[in-house]
Amino acid sequence: MAWLCLIAGGVFLLLLLKEDKQVHKRYLESDNQTVTTKSMVHGASAINLEALSDETFRQKVDRISRNISRQLGKGAPIKIFGFMIALVFAAIYLNNNFARIHPALMVVIVEIVGLYAGYAWLQKREKKHFEEAFPDALNMLTSAVSAGESLMHAIMFVGRSLEGEVGSEFKLMGERLQMGESPDTVFRKACKRFPYSEFHFFVITLRANMQRGGQLKDIITRLNRLMFDARSVEKKKFSLTAEARMSAKIVASIPFIFLFMLQYLSPENYEYVMFDPDGRYILYYVLISEFIGISIVWSLMKGVR
Repeated sequence: MAWLCLIAGGVFLLLLLKEDKQVHKRYLESDNQTVTTKSMVHGASAINLEALSDETFRQKVDRISRNISRQLGKGAPIKIFGFMIALVFAAIYLNNNFARIHPALMVVIVEIVGLYAGYAWLQKREKKHFEEAFPDALNMLTSAVSAGESLMHAIMFVGRSLEGEVGSEFKLMGERLQMGESPDTVFRKACKRFPYSEFHFFVITLRANMQRGGQLKDIITRLNRLMFDARSVEKKKFSLTAEARMSAKIVASIPFIFLFMLQYLSPENYEYVMFDPDGRYILYYVLISEFIGISIVWSLMKGVR
């Protein structure tokens, strides 16, 4: 029962964190209401985000595996294998000191949770790097277009001038356009690499401009301003809730830190709380109260607009 409560609480917190990441996307999608432009190749709406990232389950798995391999760099399989071995040792330690359930079941639980946490950390790190580099790419693209360069040469200029993954992707986009690939195909491949709402809106802007024409410089400038406003809203939200989030994390971690210290300071009481049928009621009370308290705090923070 105790471990079921722990697993349920962990899944709940992961879902809350995942939902927080959607705030930025919802802000950008708030302007996606009226404009519809037909796709140049596929006949879909130019403002349809799903049209840019539609894929089968097999394609999605293949994309995720390629992105993980790229994020880990050289020796990615060895790094993944070493991480899984470390999770096995962690599962054995946790099972011997806390759970004392079937070792195989504990290994499976720790492997699933650990791999998911590692994947989420990689995606968060890449998203952070993308958000740092993408505004520079937009500024370079605007400067190149203002200087009279065509869109294809402007994209190639960004790829040559900007370092990192964003620069590499722009360079690849320019090379594909230069080789004669259709813009829709090039943009779809790029969206597979960066499945972020900001990049989707950038691609939508380029598609609409290439289809209908217009002042690309002004459009990209407005897009950059829109994304800046979205980032400002998100940062303001985190600044307003910083104290509450830190307090909640500290208060939530205190019982588990105390429980960890208890196994060394008072092994008898630790055995009573963790493994005695009567003492486990104390453990159940701690887990349930922690779950309710964190849920209330997180719901209050998510109410900040």
